[in-house]
Amino acid sequence: MKVSDVVEEIIEKSPHTLSPASILRKITNIRDRLLRNLGSAQQQSETVCTAIDLNKDQASYTLPCPQSAVTEVTMLVDDRYIRLPLRQFHNASIKPYHYFQAGQIGIVPTPQEDVPYGIKVFHAPVLYPLRLQDMDKDTGFDPDYDMLLVYGVLREITSGAEAQEYSAKYDQLYIEYQSASNGYERYSVDERW
Repeated sequence: MKVSDVVEEIIEKSPHTLSPASILRKITNIRDRLLRNLGSAQQQSETVCTAIDLNKDQASYTLPCPQSAVTEVTMLVDDRYIRLPLRQFHNASIKPYHYFQAGQIGIVPTPQEDVPYGIKVFHAPVLYPLRLQDMDKDTGFDPDYDMLLVYGVLREITSGAEAQEYSAKYDQLYIEYQSASNGYERYSVDERW
C-alpha cells in the first residue's frame, strides 16, 4: 500500500475528521513503534554503511543517524579498517576509540592528517517521519502488513466498541506479522508409524 492508501483507509473508517498531517504523524508513530520493538530479525540485522572523511585536527563529526541506531564504527589505519570500541569516558590506555556527544561522533586520538573515507559508521536504516509529499511512496513498513498501521491508528483515535473492534483486528494481524517475520524457519514434519 502507498501512504495515500493507508490515509484513505483511516479516513474511510474513522468516525472523526482528522487532517492528513495528523494522520501521517500517527502512522509514523505506529510504524516506528512496530519496527523498533517488534521488527523482524532480518530488519534488525540490516545495516547501512556511511563513510565519513576525517579532517586533520578535527575530533568530532556529525552522526548520519541517531546514536541508538549505530551498530559498529571502523577506522582506516594502514590501508585496512579496524573496529573502534565505544568509550564514553576518556581512557588513555585504550586507543583508538570513539564516543558520542550531542549528536556528534568523536574519534580519539584526533586525526593528524586528512583521510578520505576515514571512518565508517554502520547503522540501522533510519526511516524519517512521513510528510504530505510522501503520499505516493511506500509506508516503510512490511507491505504485506500495512493494515497493521491502519488498525493501530484507528484503535488510538476511537473509543468504546469501535476501539475494541480495531484493537482485536490489530492484535490478530500483529500475531500473524510476528509469526511471519520472527526470523525462524518453519518446517512441518509428518511422521508415519
